[in-house]
Amino acid sequence: MEQASLHIERYEMKYRIPLHMVSVIRDAVLRYCVPDDANKGGRYLITSLYLDSPDRRLYQDTAHRSPRRFKLRVRRYSTGNYFLEVKRKVKDVIAKTRCGISAESWPTAFHDPTTVDPALFDGIGARAYQEFINKSLATMAEPATLVRYEREAYVSTTDDYARVTFDHNLLAAAPNGWEVEIDNSVRWQPADTPGNFGLPFSGVVLELKCTSTVPYWMADLVNQFNLKRSGFSKYQCCLDRVEPRRLKAPSRLTSLYPSYV
Repeated sequence: MEQASLHIERYEMKYRIPLHMVSVIRDAVLRYCVPDDANKGGRYLITSLYLDSPDRRLYQDTAHRSPRRFKLRVRRYSTGNYFLEVKRKVKDVIAKTRCGISAESWPTAFHDPTTVDPALFDGIGARAYQEFINKSLATMAEPATLVRYEREAYVSTTDDYARVTFDHNLLAAAPNGWEVEIDNSVRWQPADTPGNFGLPFSGVVLELKCTSTVPYWMADLVNQFNLKRSGFSKYQCCLDRVEPRRLKAPSRLTSLYPSYV
């Protein structure tokens, strides 16, 4: 699990893989990585409320693979704070900012920023909070969809920053106002079904993340397992499930299917 305040720029490479490949790739990853702090007890649950404009402009930017785009989300783990995140993409570079607020502060901290004491944030957190509020206001952001999945995450022991995640059991739900539900009080539905997932089978999202040059062992993983990189957005996939009349992205739904058998 990542820290409360964060500003990081990194590269992310995403791969959709069948479930039977997870164990062999994990074994290869563990030669260079260890489970992150949250993963030491096994997978952990991530639930996010994604915000978008009323006309779903951020969704459209993702669907059309705009070279400059961003997402707004409010993230929760099983307990503790809410995390307000802006995730920007400029070509191949991902820039992510986040700040943590107490569960009691949400959503008041969003609707009335004057209730938030700036002293609660460090410098990074204060800037992240302001960026989240500013971009939300500029887009007239409203709740669009809830996204949930189980993550297993590994961090490199040989690099300054390198991270591998496997995201399982992707679920979507229509939002219940501004709440970020971590229980089953909303109607969760599978979003990784064949077709909606963009492959002829349900699968797992593998992500390789690094801040500069791709580590040699990551390149070896790609070559060893013949991984085929493909653009994939959990937000887009889940909104397609929750609001099926929205535009679907041809680049996701007509991907070339690599042979995994």
